[in-house]
Amino acid sequence: MPPVSPRKMRSVFLEEGKLGNPPTAAGKLHKTDHLQIHREFYIDGGTEVPVISQDSVLVQVKACGLTRPAYNAFREVSPSSDNMKTRLPVGCEVSGIIQSCGTEVTTLRPGDTVVGIIPMDYGQSGCSEYVVLNEYDVVKKPTSVSYVEAAGCIGDAVKAYTALHYLGRMCSGETVLVLNGASPAGSVAIQLAMMGGVKVLTTAASTEELLYLQSFQPSIGHIIDMTTRSSALRASCLEETAGHGVDLILDLGCSQYPVDGYVENDRILPPKYDVISCLAVGGRWITSQPDLHLDPNNSRLLWLKCGSVGYLNEHSWVLSPAQAGRYQHILLDIMEKLADRSLRPNIHHTVMLDGVPEAMKTLDTVRVGKVVMAS
Repeated sequence: MPPVSPRKMRSVFLEEGKLGNPPTAAGKLHKTDHLQIHREFYIDGGTEVPVISQDSVLVQVKACGLTRPAYNAFREVSPSSDNMKTRLPVGCEVSGIIQSCGTEVTTLRPGDTVVGIIPMDYGQSGCSEYVVLNEYDVVKKPTSVSYVEAAGCIGDAVKAYTALHYLGRMCSGETVLVLNGASPAGSVAIQLAMMGGVKVLTTAASTEELLYLQSFQPSIGHIIDMTTRSSALRASCLEETAGHGVDLILDLGCSQYPVDGYVENDRILPPKYDVISCLAVGGRWITSQPDLHLDPNNSRLLWLKCGSVGYLNEHSWVLSPAQAGRYQHILLDIMEKLADRSLRPNIHHTVMLDGVPEAMKTLDTVRVGKVVMAS
């Protein structure tokens, strides 16, 4: 089928401006590196639909999972020539229907329902009416899985899968600590870890999170209430492991400062020293903190435990074609688990495309579950 002609569509973008852009109703001022940065989410109604290439497909987006944009990562992958303003895409976890295919696409056809993650270097927003993806960026969505479930789970599942199986080398019988277990990625990681036959410990930073984690079936090994004292993390981990420590820690952020606890976007983050203290000998710490700094005391403690630190960036799969086959197997396995209901995403609520800018402003206030754009 020949490539389709470009046409206009609606897409949501995030505009960043430095020094002097006044905030609007949909914007905020942030301080980064001593500079004021204005960030505003908006809908661009004049975005052109990209022309498909020989090995790509045009997908009509039916759902897109909302996540906080990775500002620094986007700037690294797609540096802007304009130092004052930068336009970043919003949302990358999409599901939808294929409208047309390139001439060399062999595994998909128009009308197929698919799910996948938009690579960061494409510059396309998932909160759009259409996206163009490579044939191997997506897999077919089972008919028993809804568009909202697929888009609301795929990104967090790839993140958890990468952390547990590829970086953490999780083995049956080990003990795994998942920090912020009620978050979308945390809840998926807990489910995948329990499928692997490990004992799971997790943390809760509010009553809402605690109630959600207590509802898991089968039940979680131990839930650590972080609202009382952050120092309870180390004591609880050692108590649950007979003083040995946990074999694998998966965190979605930790405090860079040597204090009892640090609050960022209403999340209680444990100090780095406490995280390392929870590790067993030979333990692995998988972190989502891209700018993690280890001072000499932390580094020495990690060395004494013969521990290791792994940096989790789930987008690395789609930034290099060398792992395309393995990445496809991960996506297919996630869809199989969704189809047989062994993996259950927690969807907080859905919004329409017009409501995405407002939903992104309040995304950090959603402590439990995933917000998904649905059309």
